[in-house]
Amino acid sequence: MNALSKNDLIFDLGMHNASDTKFYLDKGFRVVALEANPALVEAARSKLANEYASGQLAIEPCALWDAAGQEISFFLNAEKDDWSSAFKGWAEKGGHASTEIRVLTTTLSDLFDKYGVPYYVKCDIEGVDEVFARQLLRDERRPDYVSVEACSLEVLASLVCAGYDRVQIVNQAFNAYVTPPNPAREGRHAEAQFTGHMSGLFGCELDPTRWTTFSEAANMYLDFVRLHQRDDKLAHGWLDFHVTTARCLESGASS
Repeated sequence: MNALSKNDLIFDLGMHNASDTKFYLDKGFRVVALEANPALVEAARSKLANEYASGQLAIEPCALWDAAGQEISFFLNAEKDDWSSAFKGWAEKGGHASTEIRVLTTTLSDLFDKYGVPYYVKCDIEGVDEVFARQLLRDERRPDYVSVEACSLEVLASLVCAGYDRVQIVNQAFNAYVTPPNPAREGRHAEAQFTGHMSGLFGCELDPTRWTTFSEAANMYLDFVRLHQRDDKLAHGWLDFHVTTARCLESGASS
């Protein structure tokens, strides 16, 4: 999709406990991981010490924000650390408490400038997914594949306006039943037992029959949201939007 894309590079924006990061590393990719929680950064540096020392893994201890080089409040949720967020209300949803710390910020464009344009970006940043989508829309550089938590139709619309014309919606609640394909269709094969804290498969390893258009994806998303509001036992789980282009899919199928 973009001649500047680096086919062995992945951005993991919202590293959390580094489970996705490790999966990408095990598949042979280089990874740039973004994480604002200092404890999780240190845990990842210890857990993935060899990859970090070799340069296969770079960790940006920052929050994605509207501008780089700022210092902002970040709210840590000790009970549900995956809900920690730059937004207090997001970190404290469900009646949880949070602790405020100060963290530095970066932007998607700054990460592109520093590391290059990745093949794939995974974005799962509590409350900041719309910021990510708007930043990608403003920047002319495009990864081949992008996934982002399906927090609003605005996120999907921004990605489609950025030029992505194929969408796949993945219900994350079912990732535990997914097995990485062997032989691999992205990188090398890596065994993984996906958990609720992982985004799962990406790119050409997603079901090739489930890519669809923006219009159809938008309707499916709204159907899910409406049913979830009526009965969350029927519309169970949470969704990710994966986007790419027809050209990328054709290229992957022929390679």
